[in-house]
Amino acid sequence: MTSEKLHADVVVVGSGVSGGLVGALAARAGKSVIILEAGPRVKRHDIVETYRNAPVKLSLANMKLQGAGSPYPSMPYAPSTYGDYLEQLGPVPFKTSYLRVVGGTTWHFGSALWRLIPNDFRLQTLYGRGRDWPISYADLEPYYCRAEEELGVSGVDGQDEGGNGGGTFPPRSKPFPMSGLPAPYFFQRLPEQLLPAGYHPVLEPNGRATRPYGQRPVCAGNNNCNPVCPIGAKYDGTRHVDQAEAHGATILPNSVVYRIEDDASGQIVAVWFKKPDGTEHRVTGKYFVIAAHAVETPKLLLMSQTRHSPNGIANSSDQVGRNLMDTSGISMGMMAAEDMWPGQGPTELLVYLNARDGEFRKNYPQYKTKLRNVVPTSQIASGLLSKGVVGKELDKQIRLQSARSIRWAVDFEMLPLPTNRVILSAEKKDALGLPVPAIQFDIDDYWKAGREAAQIDLKRIAGALGGEVTKFGLKPENRQHPSGTTIMGSDPKNSVVDEWCRAHDHKNLFIAGTSVMSSSSCMNPTLTAAALSIRIADTIISEI
Repeated sequence: MTSEKLHADVVVVGSGVSGGLVGALAARAGKSVIILEAGPRVKRHDIVETYRNAPVKLSLANMKLQGAGSPYPSMPYAPSTYGDYLEQLGPVPFKTSYLRVVGGTTWHFGSALWRLIPNDFRLQTLYGRGRDWPISYADLEPYYCRAEEELGVSGVDGQDEGGNGGGTFPPRSKPFPMSGLPAPYFFQRLPEQLLPAGYHPVLEPNGRATRPYGQRPVCAGNNNCNPVCPIGAKYDGTRHVDQAEAHGATILPNSVVYRIEDDASGQIVAVWFKKPDGTEHRVTGKYFVIAAHAVETPKLLLMSQTRHSPNGIANSSDQVGRNLMDTSGISMGMMAAEDMWPGQGPTELLVYLNARDGEFRKNYPQYKTKLRNVVPTSQIASGLLSKGVVGKELDKQIRLQSARSIRWAVDFEMLPLPTNRVILSAEKKDALGLPVPAIQFDIDDYWKAGREAAQIDLKRIAGALGGEVTKFGLKPENRQHPSGTTIMGSDPKNSVVDEWCRAHDHKNLFIAGTSVMSSSSCMNPTLTAAALSIRIADTIISEI
């Protein structure tokens, strides 16, 4: 063990959006902060150049093409999930894609930044499903506003995000920090055809700048938000990590935290980490925030079995790792009846939310229907070549299909099932000798009922467009939105953290990120995690 003395008021494990926010706010308030990150620090120009030279370029890097489809490093001591790092134990593979680098997974996220709606917090009370949150939308609304300012969200004021074509919903006390992105032709023409069928277009709030914002330039519509914004117009977690560092925080990359140490009183006294060379180091502090992703956070808590916490830190309820949720969905490919020209502007922007809320949630989940604003030209060409299409006809078909191929995706709300969980692998270990996460995951009848409803809906949409359905993807498709594994609740017997994201078992331990969410909703969870992280920072600052 090193003799180096590492101590701070606030020790943060994980440097993604949640950890970065807590670290930045605490450092701005004059508190001493240490942020530990398992992976390396990367530079944008290196990632862009790797992507530029990659033989395979995909909107979301394919796990089977690590090194070709992903421009991010996967270090032996902190492997990414694009390879075979995660051990799959359940009937449905949980193929989530997260990055272990400074800034976290927001480097490659699509940057959709949605609020939940009021009824999402009362799912059990209203619909007899899942759990209620111990807080309401009204409790979180001021923090949503602050999160939108911190992350630099652009959006359409006055829009009904319930999908009903009405006035502002959900209720807002402040407008968006930036106006929404201009809609390309594809996102103008398609709503003209679907509105008569009762589908109200909703342009999603997102983390792309529409005016200079901080050090971020205006979005140039490069159309490769996934896997990397080449100019930095899109928010990523490095923005707040850099702010924290500018205000005196210490950033420790390549530092894999593997144990949390507690004492007989229930206080957390230190975290231990390993460097790539295997050396071990100890960090002490007054408050500790675990913000290591919805898969890595429960893994760390479960690894930390101590004399005082034999089942793992914060796990007296046996809920750590359980209730794993995602917005797993289905997809549809179709050929439009006219040229639509997708592929201009951001990779996602237009959605339909006709099934976001209602009495139907007693029987099947809410879902979001969205457009993939991408053109898989290489896949189109490969498919045509495999059919023997060559020469002028090949050129003609590539042009036609690139102009008319429309890819739809549906994201479903999932229920927090205790059988869906993250555990420690019994056999598989990483390069540092630490167990990798093992995941048990399946879908239930509630989700399957949603799939049936969404299929009917998608066919209706295709009919309204006069298009031809070319493919249905009906097996569960992971949407990279894991949540629930350190679930929030008012009862310490069936939850891990309280309404302030403080661990029931340890008063100086907070958990930040999507893992605390009591329900998944069908919406991207990043803004909710950010809002909760600001509440955590406020609480810690007030108590130090």
